[in-house]
Formats: sequence, structure tokens, C-alpha cells
Amino acid sequence: MSDKRLQVKRKSNLKAMVVLFTLVTTIVFAILCEGETRAKVVDKIVAVVNDDIITLSELREITLPYLEKMQSKYSLNYNEEQMIATERRILDQLIDERLVKQEVVRLEITVTEKDITMAVKDVMESSNLSEDQFKKALAEQGVSLEKYREQLKDEMERMRLLDMEIRSKVQIEEKEVEEYYKEHRDKFNSPPEVKLQQILLMIPPETSEEDMSWIRKKAEEIVQKIKSGEEDFNNMVKLYSQGSSAAAGGDIGFFKQGELLPAINDVAFTLNPGEVSPVIQTSSGFHIIRVLEKRNRQKMTEEERRGEIEDILYGQKVEDKFKQWLKELRKKAFIRINL
Repeated sequence: MSDKRLQVKRKSNLKAMVVLFTLVTTIVFAILCEGETRAKVVDKIVAVVNDDIITLSELREITLPYLEKMQSKYSLNYNEEQMIATERRILDQLIDERLVKQEVVRLEITVTEKDITMAVKDVMESSNLSEDQFKKALAEQGVSLEKYREQLKDEMERMRLLDMEIRSKVQIEEKEVEEYYKEHRDKFNSPPEVKLQQILLMIPPETSEEDMSWIRKKAEEIVQKIKSGEEDFNNMVKLYSQGSSAAAGGDIGFFKQGELLPAINDVAFTLNPGEVSPVIQTSSGFHIIRVLEKRNRQKMTEEERRGEIEDILYGQKVEDKFKQWLKELRKKAFIRINL
């Protein structure tokens, strides 16, 4: 891959990842803001990460509201073992975040206010939202624009760190492109594409069969209300979806045949534009999808095919290198967990 192409690819990947982050209004993201008004728990240090610490109050500002939301929405009752497992999983993520932040500081990576403003503008344009609509979407998730900008700044710093430490070191060889094409030739025979909108009801960790049935029942009620005309799909996204694209109205973009999870893929390409699926269960949760648009792609040129394969291989290598890089950071770091 040429240096010029790599520069363009990294730039587009950075923008795509920033846009993805900003469209994603995750549970943890919203909960962090809710935690500011929550009474402080009796504090203690639950983890030491080099010269940094993570306190019990920080951890519970995320875990407690998350568990409360799951309980209130789905009538779930977590036992002590499930609560501890959830706290440990979230603590592990916080440790990784601290390690990355420490590298940002060490390497003196900075993001200006102008950079953040431009990124916010890109998000609004890609989401087709006015500034007022964008603020409203954030407010519905309990997030102020100021808090959003702070979170975006942190994410952009991480993206620049990854550009420096990982993406700049990824190279795609001609031989790799040819081998991938030989193994996936059918994938490049102009498959059809669908643009989807999704409602996702997530399955919490260690969920019992009884709790699982409650979540499925809620999902089926949502489908029934939409198909009967009692409720609008967009409104149901706002009310119930826990998917990463909830802030963008559930729009998850275009997918080619075979790119989706098999259970979703099997349904998506049988629906016509505007049609709503039954409840689809995957390891992530219960999905309800609506097809917004369907299109058949024109036959790809050799250059287009090569570019798409390079994108796929590049993404795979970046992900693998990031996991290894984070693993090495953990090896070199002093980490003590007191949970």
C-alpha cells in the first residue's frame, strides 16, 4: 500500500472512529453523568494503576446506575455474585482506560478546542442533525454538551495515540491482498446491501433464564406496538434501545450480505424497505431491525476491490496490534486490584 494511500486511510479511519464514538451513547457514558448527582459511597481504593488510583466511588458511579437501569427496565434482580462480576468487568475496563490516558500524558498528545468543535460539527453533519437537535439527543441521554466535549477530547487523544503507536506501523503487503481475495472471492461478487435501523435490548452478564424471558417479552411487546401502529419505531429507539447508535435514532448504516451476525443477516435481506423484523436473539441481546434502504452494488473494479480488501486487512491488523499493545502496557505497569 502506498504512503499516500496509508495517510488517507488513517485519516479516514480516525474520522470514522471519532464519528462512531460520538454517535455511540453507551450506558457507561450516560451513567458517568448521572453519577455526578449521586450520593457518594464510603470510599476506598479498589485499584492502583502506576501512580494513579481508582476509587470505589468512581467504580460505583458506573456500576450502580447500570444495575438500577437493568432492574427497572426488565425487573431483573442481581445477586451478589452477579454484582461483583459486573464490577470486576467494569473495573478491568477502567484500568485499561487509565493506562491509555497515562500514555497520552507521557507522549504529550494534545487536542485543541478547535479540533473538538470540528469533530462535533462532523458528527452533526453525518447524523443529519441541527445543533438544537443534537443537544436534545444528548439531553435525552442525560449528557450536557460540555460533558460530551470533554469525553470527545479524551477519545480524540486516544485516537491520536493509536495513530502514533499502532496505525502508523501497520503495513499491508500485496501478497496479503491476493491471498485474501482468493479465500473470499465470493464476497466480492457485488453483494446486495441494506441500511438498517435497530433497537437493541442488551443481555446483562450472568442473566438467569427467568430474567432472559422478561427481556424477550419486553422486546416482543415493542415489536407488537410498532407493527400495530400504536408506536413509532423512532420513538421506541429513544425509549428502549441500548444500542451504540441510539443517539442517532438507531441508524447503524449499510451492510453487505454476510457482514452482519448470521441471525440478523438471515432476516435483514428478506425484508423490504420499511418492514420491521420479529425479535432476533444474539449473544449481544435482543434485536429489532427495520430496513431503511436496499441497494444492489455495481460490479467492483479491480481497484475498488483491492481498496476494500486493504481496508479489511488494515482494520484486522490494527485491532490485533492494539490488543497486543495494551497487553504489553499491562505487563510493564504496576497494577494492584483491591476488589
